[in-house]
Amino acid sequence: MDPRPLPPPIKPRTLKRASYGYVTTDNRFEITPAYSPTLQRGSASRPSYWIVKDTTGKQKDRDYLTLDVVREHYCAPGGKVPWLVCDMDDGVVRVEPSRAAAVKWACLHNDGKVISRDPQGEGWYDYAIGPDRDDAVGVWIARADVVHRHGFDPAQEPWYPYLDAPHEPGPRAVRTDDER
Repeated sequence: MDPRPLPPPIKPRTLKRASYGYVTTDNRFEITPAYSPTLQRGSASRPSYWIVKDTTGKQKDRDYLTLDVVREHYCAPGGKVPWLVCDMDDGVVRVEPSRAAAVKWACLHNDGKVISRDPQGEGWYDYAIGPDRDDAVGVWIARADVVHRHGFDPAQEPWYPYLDAPHEPGPRAVRTDDER
C-alpha cells in the first residue's frame, strides 16, 4: 500500500438562491432560514440560524448558525468548485482548481496542445488534445458540480491524485491495472 496520503475527497457544491433560502448546486441539500421569536412577540428580522435538509433523506436535518458554516461543511472550499479531467473508461482522472489548470494538466499529460474545444453545456467541455488532429485524444473537462449529470462520481478518487507528482498514478489506477 502506498504510504503517501491522498488528498481528501472534494466537495463539489456551491449554494445558489432558491425561492426560499438556498439549495446546493447538485440539489442534494436545501438550506432554509429560521427566525427566532423576539421579546416583542414577533420574529427576528434576520435569520437566527439555517436548517439544512438532505433531499435524499440519508441524513437528518441539521441547524447551523451562519451560512459560512453551511458552506464550510457542505460546499467547495472558498465557494470555488474544482474542475475535473474525465475519461469514458477511467472516470475521474485529475482534479484541478480551475478549467485553465485542468487543460494545462491534460496537455502536459498527453504531450500535446488543444486541437479543439467544444462546449457541451454549463461547465462541461469536450476537448481534443494531442500533437496534431490525427493523434489527438478526447477528454472531458468539467466543473465538479455538473459531472454527476453525465454519470461521473465527482468524489471518486482520481487516477492522478498527487499534488506534488501530478502525473504519478494513484492507488485506484494501480489497482485497476493489476486487475487487467
